[in-house]
Formats: sequence, C-alpha cells, structure tokens
Amino acid sequence: NNPLGQQQLLLIVLGVIIVGMAVYAGTRLMGTYQQSNERELIIQQMNVLVLEAKKYAARPANLDGGNGAFGGFQPPVSLSETDRVRIYAGATDSAVTFSGFGSINGEDGQNPVQVVMSYSLSGDQRTVEIVN
Repeated sequence: NNPLGQQQLLLIVLGVIIVGMAVYAGTRLMGTYQQSNERELIIQQMNVLVLEAKKYAARPANLDGGNGAFGGFQPPVSLSETDRVRIYAGATDSAVTFSGFGSINGEDGQNPVQVVMSYSLSGDQRTVEIVN
C-alpha cells in the first residue's frame, strides 16, 4: 500500500533494464570492432602475399619462379598460417586468389570472419570481398 515503495521498485526495475541494454550494446559494439579488426589483419596479410606472388612471377623458372605467371605459386606457410589467420591461395597464370579466415566468428555468428582477395597481372588490379 506504500506508493513510495512501488516507485522505488519501479525505478530499480527500470535501472536494471537500462543497465542490461547498455551491457548488450557494449558487447555488440565490441564484437563488431573485433570482426573489423580481424578483417583488416587478413587484408594486410593478403597484401603481403600479393607481393610474394608478384616476386614469384617475376623470377625465371630456373630460379623456382613463375617466369611471368602466377601458375604454381604457393604462399610460404609462415605468411599464410598464424595463430589468428589462415589464408589459402589459388593461382592461374594471370591471377591469384586468396581466401582468408580469421579466428573469431563473423557477422553470422557461426562461421569465422572471411575475406577473399584477387589480384590480376593484367592492369595490376586487386579486388577485395568481405564474405563474413
């Protein structure tokens, strides 16, 4: 029967709801930041691998190079597998494609962050696609 007690209870419930919403928003924001950071790390590592592929293509075949092509390029394990990132490469004579996977889940919440980068010798073109 005490209206003051009901008001206090209402304020406590309202405070708990507000704090809960703030914690949820903070958690979501932190998750988004981690995903973005992981994607940037993968892209940075892929850019290093593009340079490695270009060096491979520039070397003559007798020096274990591609003789002007990417065919046969395999990225060094030390650059394609780290504790946070795993990158796979596929190469044709004129292009190389990297698929990179992070160590945290992406936007779908079930699969790891994934980025695909393609680099083509013709026109020195690089494309990046955020998959997850």
